[in-house]
Amino acid sequence: MKITWYGTATVSIDDGKTKLLFDPFVRMNKHLETTPIEGFTGFDAVLVTHGHFDHIYSIPALAEKDKNVPFYCTETPKKTLVSKGVPEERIKKVKPDDVFRIGDFTIRVRRFRHIIFDPLYILSVVPKCVVGFPRLFWQAYMNHQMPEGGEIVAYEIEAEGKKIFLTGSFREHPEEFYPENVDMLILANGGSVFVPEKTKEFIDRYHPKKIFVDHFDDAFPPLTRNVSVKRLKSTVEKNHPEIEFIVPEICKAVEL
Repeated sequence: MKITWYGTATVSIDDGKTKLLFDPFVRMNKHLETTPIEGFTGFDAVLVTHGHFDHIYSIPALAEKDKNVPFYCTETPKKTLVSKGVPEERIKKVKPDDVFRIGDFTIRVRRFRHIIFDPLYILSVVPKCVVGFPRLFWQAYMNHQMPEGGEIVAYEIEAEGKKIFLTGSFREHPEEFYPENVDMLILANGGSVFVPEKTKEFIDRYHPKKIFVDHFDDAFPPLTRNVSVKRLKSTVEKNHPEIEFIVPEICKAVEL
């Protein structure tokens, strides 16, 4: 099985027969390598963790390029995508506790929550926001147009006797149980400088065999910045040296 990161929270999982794409978003930073929308075509399904613009903005263009791919998401992003011209019949609504199959993949929808942006992170992007005010205004407008509506989900994905748990943001839901000892946790690392502290209890409790980190890039300045993964990596290696910690390179597949 191959896992590939395309920037931000965009990840594909390919078992050689079926290819899934999660949270497609073409990065808006000219200084970063970016996968064009054509690079997101040819998948068997696209799944969305929540409705923020850095998770669904590229979907209307993708729907135009690939006329066959279905989209899986909760009610709020479904309404957004339909309003942006994505045909409703191509959107399959999901909700927590749903279990469904796509090819040889079995997928379970889990309740999750969005990370809380901490003051240090917010202060760190203020100078960029002052300089990049026109883009800031547009991005704020887009985020208003594409709300998450409190509908954050994570996906538990099984195939080939292996299990992956994928998050698009990171904050546990107090009423949800999560799978233990998964073969890989795909962990969103954006929006906070305190990700090591915020994820420690989860990692201690559920103990994934591998951690594949994403969403740490400066994908749409000025609202974003690079969030270092060094401290998270160091924390995991100190507390759980048996867990393999993977910082992916853009568009380079990792074998599971």
